[in-house]
Amino acid sequence: MFNWKIPEVSDREWMQPALSASGGMGSEFAFGTLYLWSCAYGTRVCQHDGLVLRCSGTEGNRFYQLPLGPGDLRSKVELLLADAKEAGCKFRLWGLTKQETEHLEEAMPGMFRFQLDRDASDYIYASQDLIHLAGRKFHGKRNHLARFQRSYNWSYEDITPENYADCKKIAHEWCVQNGGCGKEDGTDDETCAINMAFRSFEELKLSGGLLRVDGKPVAFTVGEEINPEVYLLHFEKALSGYEGLYAAINHEYAANHLENYRYINREEDLGIEGLRKAKLSYNPAILLEKYSATLLSETEEITELEQGD
Repeated sequence: MFNWKIPEVSDREWMQPALSASGGMGSEFAFGTLYLWSCAYGTRVCQHDGLVLRCSGTEGNRFYQLPLGPGDLRSKVELLLADAKEAGCKFRLWGLTKQETEHLEEAMPGMFRFQLDRDASDYIYASQDLIHLAGRKFHGKRNHLARFQRSYNWSYEDITPENYADCKKIAHEWCVQNGGCGKEDGTDDETCAINMAFRSFEELKLSGGLLRVDGKPVAFTVGEEINPEVYLLHFEKALSGYEGLYAAINHEYAANHLENYRYINREEDLGIEGLRKAKLSYNPAILLEKYSATLLSETEEITELEQGD
């Protein structure tokens, strides 16, 4: 029904304005997310009658996101329902906020079953919190950062074509320190995404920062603007053996570049206990919960089959 395609760098020109204008704060509203992770998640995009459409998965197992553009919610979702029917796959929406589930239930009452995807919910921080680390709740973070600053001969610099190779070297060494790539934990996918980012860094409007200790590149971060209010961090890598290094790259990049944004999205925790603890320790201003929606009729069919077994 739709002319789905794998996103290319050139698609940013028509997609990012719509993504930004939507006001969405989630990581999926940055074009870089759609492009860099397209291999890992099977991302597909297309234009249709002024709408921006996005889905992921395989031909027979698609996850749609709400269309962006003109028209009422019901008519836009019905377009996706028709596409899923034509493709012969069950209908699933992903990335809905709590408010969007309420709007969808109002527009199409009794049609959907909604489920929270806590592991995919984004951590969004007030930029001033990450820059200034003010107040009692950030006392430990300030001390951690101060120890790093006192203990090492360090320097910060923006990412430019001249230091892309240094960043990729950090990514590779980080991978080795953490057991090597090729494991079934997403590290291969992330390595691929990082390499794609540096191949098209300027075209994707990415920016980032690099930290050195005694001249050696030891940490970097890369992100992009979602909209004028929200900045997204795609990657943050720091080598082991340097106390407070993650705190330092986090702080230095925010202090040098993110003063004009209200919020900083640091993405999800993937259900990893240590990562969840670390992200919560920075006191997010918003935990952007994400929900999936499945057709209640299809859910009931699955339940009946399971009971029959």
